[in-house]
Amino acid sequence: MNNDIFRSFLIKFQQLKLLMAGISLLLMVLIGFANVVCRNFWQPLKGSFEIIGYLGAITIALSLGSAQLEKKHIIVDIITRKYSPRWRRLTAAIGHFCGALFFSLAAWQTWLWGDNIRHAGETSETLHLIFYPFIYLTAFGFAYLALVLLSDLNISLQKLPADQAESL
Repeated sequence: MNNDIFRSFLIKFQQLKLLMAGISLLLMVLIGFANVVCRNFWQPLKGSFEIIGYLGAITIALSLGSAQLEKKHIIVDIITRKYSPRWRRLTAAIGHFCGALFFSLAAWQTWLWGDNIRHAGETSETLHLIFYPFIYLTAFGFAYLALVLLSDLNISLQKLPADQAESL
C-alpha cells in the first residue's frame, strides 16, 4: 500500500479520534464541575471519580497517535543531533520500529485484558458499570499509535540509501 494513501487515511481517521477524545475531555470537565457544585450544596456525585478516571484514560489513549502524527511531542536529541543525517534517519527508523512493536504488543495485551474483563462479567466498584469498552478504546488508541509509527518507519526507510534500508 502506498504510504501517502495510508498516511491520508490515518489523518482522516485522526479527526474522528480527536472528536471522541474532545467529547471525553468535555465530559470530564462537566462531571468534575457538577461534582464540586453538588458537594458544596448537597452531596458529591456518586462515582464521579470513577467516570473521570475512565474518561481520562480514553482521552489520553485516543490522543497518543495524533501527537505522533503531528509531531507535537518533545524530541531529546542531545546525542543524535551530532550524527550525520544518514545516521539520524537510521536511528529514527530503529526508534519507529521499536515503538511500533511496543505499542502493537501493548494494544494486543490491553485487548486481551478487556476480553478477560468482559468474559468475567466484571463491573466497576461504585457504579457497577461495565468498563471493558474503556479498555478496548485504550487498546484501539495504542493500535492507532503503532500504525502511525509504522508509517513513520516507512518514511524513514524511504529516506535511507537502498543498501542501508535492505540491511534492516
